[in-house]
Amino acid sequence: MKILISCCLLMATLYTQAQWKFEVVAGPSLTTFIGKDKKVWGGTNTNPKLVLRGNVGFRAERLLSEKFLAGGGVSFALKGTVYEGDQEYYSSTTYMLERIQVKYTKVLSYIDVPLYVKYVASDKFKLLMGLQPSFMLSAKIKNDDNARTVFPSLPETEDAKDYYTPFDLGVLFGPHYQINDQFAVQLLVVPGILKMAKDEVYDFNGGVKEQKFKVNNASLSFTFVYIIRQ
Repeated sequence: MKILISCCLLMATLYTQAQWKFEVVAGPSLTTFIGKDKKVWGGTNTNPKLVLRGNVGFRAERLLSEKFLAGGGVSFALKGTVYEGDQEYYSSTTYMLERIQVKYTKVLSYIDVPLYVKYVASDKFKLLMGLQPSFMLSAKIKNDDNARTVFPSLPETEDAKDYYTPFDLGVLFGPHYQINDQFAVQLLVVPGILKMAKDEVYDFNGGVKEQKFKVNNASLSFTFVYIIRQ
């Protein structure tokens, strides 16, 4: 929250400066996990699904030259994925081993701080590219009824923030289309470049230690842009 307040104060300060353009951005995102350990991390040995999330925030841009703009901002974003797969368990009703489909919904919330440049291809089209540091606010897992049948000790919803790194970093790129003087749309691809999943594992030589897994955030965002000053 302190990060969000600080960024908003910075945006308010920049508002008084010349040659700056200010925008409100919002829209849906398709998010998932990528990386070598993405199957292992879900506990179902299946690929994570692409799920619908969203983001909302503010951005400021400054003209650098006839062909380039530089910008940055702050956004609240929901990310994560869903894992589904079959799990074998011992039924207390039939007294036999059975298989049942379980579902784990992972909802991660972040404060994103995109920093980027835009290449002006024409009056309507621009190409955006840059980096996006992200700061985690929360990580919730929702375990469905079948998952709690297999593992009775699982709660319906659990806090998993300790299993993710507090800081993440992604690259962002994609096209920007200017509809008119007040509205635009962007399609941004944002793959993460840092390992963001972690857990404690036992090492025969050093005992229990923290291990990071090759799991990364990834999102495809369709963003609506409302220009409040230019």
